[in-house]
Amino acid sequence: MKWIWYYFLFQICLLLLFWIFSKRKDRRYKANNDSLSKDFEPTQEVFIDPISKVLIRVYVNRKNGERRYIEEKGEE
Repeated sequence: MKWIWYYFLFQICLLLLFWIFSKRKDRRYKANNDSLSKDFEPTQEVFIDPISKVLIRVYVNRKNGERRYIEEKGEE
């Protein structure tokens, strides 16, 4: 019966490990205004983030197609 508890504990640890790794790997969480270089141009894409309820504008790098999602400041 002990092995069942070890199995569940192992599964929970594995799930937490994958979740932490995915948070560190996901670049969307690292994008902010400081990392926006002059190569990025604002687009007409503006939307309200359903989770944080803030206005987001999409910026695109025309050279490589990379997109950044930046919170619009001063917009109400």
